[in-house]
Amino acid sequence: MDDKSARTSRWITFRRGLHIVLLVAIGAWWALFDSHRYSALVPKVALRFPQFDPAVLRLLLFFGVPAGAIFVLQLSCYSLDRIFIGRRWTSTDVLRLGFWRTVTPTVTLLFVATGFDAMYDRRLMGILWLISAATLAMVATFRLRAVEGIKLQRVKSGELYKRAFVMAKEMRTHLKRVYVVPAGRGHLSNAYGLSESIAVTDNYGKFLDRAELDFVIGHELGHVKGKHGRKKLLIMTTVFATLAVICFFFPPALIRFRPLLNLFLLLTPMLTFYFFSRCFEYAADKSSVEFTHDAKAAIRALDNLYNFTQAPTHCNRITELFLTHPSLEHRAAAIAGIAGSPAENSPELLAQSRDG
Repeated sequence: MDDKSARTSRWITFRRGLHIVLLVAIGAWWALFDSHRYSALVPKVALRFPQFDPAVLRLLLFFGVPAGAIFVLQLSCYSLDRIFIGRRWTSTDVLRLGFWRTVTPTVTLLFVATGFDAMYDRRLMGILWLISAATLAMVATFRLRAVEGIKLQRVKSGELYKRAFVMAKEMRTHLKRVYVVPAGRGHLSNAYGLSESIAVTDNYGKFLDRAELDFVIGHELGHVKGKHGRKKLLIMTTVFATLAVICFFFPPALIRFRPLLNLFLLLTPMLTFYFFSRCFEYAADKSSVEFTHDAKAAIRALDNLYNFTQAPTHCNRITELFLTHPSLEHRAAAIAGIAGSPAENSPELLAQSRDG
C-alpha cells in the first residue's frame, strides 16, 4: 500500500472511530442532562433569560449544545475529506453534508431521547416524538444521499440491464427496475438493493470483470429477494416499541438508575440495526455465491472494491459493532465457508484472488 492509500485508510479508520465516539457522547449527554447533578443548570439559565419558558429553554439547551458542536465537527471532517480522500466537495456541499449528517443521527437520537423522557413520565406524547424521529431519520438519510451524489438513473437497455434481469429470473427474484448511479464528486463506488430494483454506480466496470460483476448483481438481488429493507424496518419498529414500553413502566423508585438506562436505550437500537445489517450482508453474499458458484470471483470483487475505495480491509471488534457491513476479512472467511473451504483458509483465497 502506497503512502496515499495508507493515509486514506487511516482517515477512514479515524472517521469510523469518531462515529462511535459521537454516538456514545450523545447518550452520555442525555444521561448527564437527566441526572440530578445537572438539572440545576436549566433554572440558572432561566434566570438569565426570563422571556423563555423553562420547558422551551430546556429543549433548546438539550438539542442546541450537542447539535451545534457536532455540526462544527462534521464541517471539519467533510472539509478534510477533500484532502485525505480526494472528495471534490464544494463549500456548499460541505455545508449541506455537515447539516444532514448532524440531523442524522445526532438530532434524530435527541428526538428519540425526548420521546423516551416523555414515556418515563407516562406521557403518550413520547410516541409522537418517536414517530417524528423515524420520519426525520428517513428524510435526512435521503437528503444526505442526494447531497453525496446518489442520483438514480433508470436504464432499460445495456449489458447491466440484460444481465440483471437474466440473473433475477434464474434466482427467482422479482425485479422491476435497474438503475445506474453516476460516481460524481463523491467518487461513489457502491451497489444498492432496493425494493424490487437494484442500482450500481457507473464505475464498476473499471475494476470488475464479468464474473465479479455477476457476484455484485447477485448480492443486490439477494437483498431484494430477502426483502432485507423491509425486515430492517420491522425489526427497528419492534425494538423501539419494546424500549418505549420499558420506559413507560420504569419504576419511579429506580430513578437514580435512569442515566445508565439512557445509554442503553440509545445504543441498543443502533447496535441492533448494525447487527442485522451485517447479517443481511452475509446472507446476500451467500445467496450470490450459491448462484454463481464462484467464491474466488466473489472474494476478488470485494477485494477490488476495497482497493478501489482504499477502505481498511480489517477493523477491531468494537468498531465492527458499529458498521453496517462486515470487514473484508470476515466476509472472505464466510464466503470461503460457503465454498466448502475452512474459514482459516480465507487469507489464502484472498491472496489467490489478487493473483487473478
